[in-house]
Amino acid sequence: MSTRPTLHDFIDDELLRAPMTLDLVVDAVIDRWRQRMPTRSRQDGDPVRVLQHKRGDLMDAALAHLRSAAQAELQRVLGGPAAGATAAAPPVTVRAALSLIDEDDVVVDIEIARCTETVKLKAEVELRELQTYTSALVNDPNVSRDTNPFRPEGFVRALWQGVQQLPLSRAVMAAFLREAAEPLADALRRTYAAAWQRLDEQGVTPATHRTIVVGGVGGMGGLSAMGSLGKGGLGGWASESARYRPPQDLNSLRDSMSAAFDALAAPPLPAMSPSLAAAPRPSGRATGATSPDPQLIELLARLFEEIQADVGLAPDTVALLQRLQPTALRVALRDPSLLDTYDHPLWRFIDQLTHDIAISAPALRLRLLGLGRNLIDHLASADARETQGFSWALARLDAARRHVQAQAITAAAADIDRLQRIANADVPLSTRTMPLDIGSLDTVPADLMTEPAAAQLAAAALRMAGGLAPGVELRAYLQGEWRALVALWQDDGHELALLREPAAERLWALRQAALTRLQAEGLARPLRVRSLVRRAADKVLRSL
Repeated sequence: MSTRPTLHDFIDDELLRAPMTLDLVVDAVIDRWRQRMPTRSRQDGDPVRVLQHKRGDLMDAALAHLRSAAQAELQRVLGGPAAGATAAAPPVTVRAALSLIDEDDVVVDIEIARCTETVKLKAEVELRELQTYTSALVNDPNVSRDTNPFRPEGFVRALWQGVQQLPLSRAVMAAFLREAAEPLADALRRTYAAAWQRLDEQGVTPATHRTIVVGGVGGMGGLSAMGSLGKGGLGGWASESARYRPPQDLNSLRDSMSAAFDALAAPPLPAMSPSLAAAPRPSGRATGATSPDPQLIELLARLFEEIQADVGLAPDTVALLQRLQPTALRVALRDPSLLDTYDHPLWRFIDQLTHDIAISAPALRLRLLGLGRNLIDHLASADARETQGFSWALARLDAARRHVQAQAITAAAADIDRLQRIANADVPLSTRTMPLDIGSLDTVPADLMTEPAAAQLAAAALRMAGGLAPGVELRAYLQGEWRALVALWQDDGHELALLREPAAERLWALRQAALTRLQAEGLARPLRVRSLVRRAADKVLRSL
């Protein structure tokens, strides 16, 4: 009798088949280049000939990257808390020479992102189907996390590692990824389908998960329990509609819970201190003369349960939120406004604290966790009727961010000075030293200005009016990875910017043209603080 396969067995099996997938992609690119040669420089020679002669080097590097990435994913999925602790440990950082990223440099990032998105869109059903089986391999019955070691981005990065072994310019390498997108999507669609079918034949029962079924663009959708999607042929599960649709406020969520709550036997109330049990109740919400509102207690418990189950939170952050939960309940019993808005200082404090911890540098993480514990302990000892305490705690977090920002700017002084010299050298003499006669500009008729000149003038005006202020947080796709960045400096002309990636303790210098190009492609956007309570409220509402 055959034994049930494990995730390790699945990885070994798929790695044996990966060369065939990559071979199909390389063959397709060669065929397309034979029909239409990519734009190349004299140093590139004949890209088709280079690709044929160096094919072995490309395959070896791509497979090595795919193998190491799959093994790392295996450790992440099966490692549990230890793996998370290892990931959070401060890495050994070596300061690399700061290089200036220009518009041409981000072309590769754009092609990597496009290639990955092409595969995800074309193979979305097969991907979701395979994930139900890989989740079953690691005993994740609710598909609460991504357990597929061979996601599209892994194959794309493997191809990029391989093509970098070829003596070609970056422009031709980017052209390779552009041509490889459709063939890779077709090949992986078949690969994913064959993979879950083999697992099914080996006796693996797919996991099930809850998902939103959207009937069309703008449809309200519904909640259903789903298992294998490939067999059922569910298409168009993704849509432009918002993923989260929380209730208008938490009061309406409590009202939605009331019918279901009243239909069940009243659950036993959690153990409470004598002082908390005797706390005054919000008017109109009490169930007895001396007991607190059980629906309120149930609501807060469900909200914190969903918040702490958020896959984006590290275990040490979850421990902080568990420490804060009794204080939140005490505040809710005394301050009904906690349920009136998601912008209550308590919820904002939770969101900001978890956000700051998530993007903090590894060397500063323990210090920030300690600050969070101190603030929570102070809030726990304060009067629950004084909501100003949470505003004070938010101010302390803001002060900590400003302190870290000032230290980072001081540490980067040499790099800022270097970039300032580059900016001074790049600016034409006439625009930096000669005064502008505004009156003379009015004498130039608008219809005589060429369209490119008008566009350049408009772009320059936008740069002068805005700019990247220090402390602004961005999420940008650089060198094949999504990165959380914090702006440190930008020159007066808004042409050069220095940004810090706290998680990697690395600096990035970008020209404005590169940043604008990434933004136009949707690969650079403001990094916003997530509202954890909104997401939690949405999940609670869907579970009713």
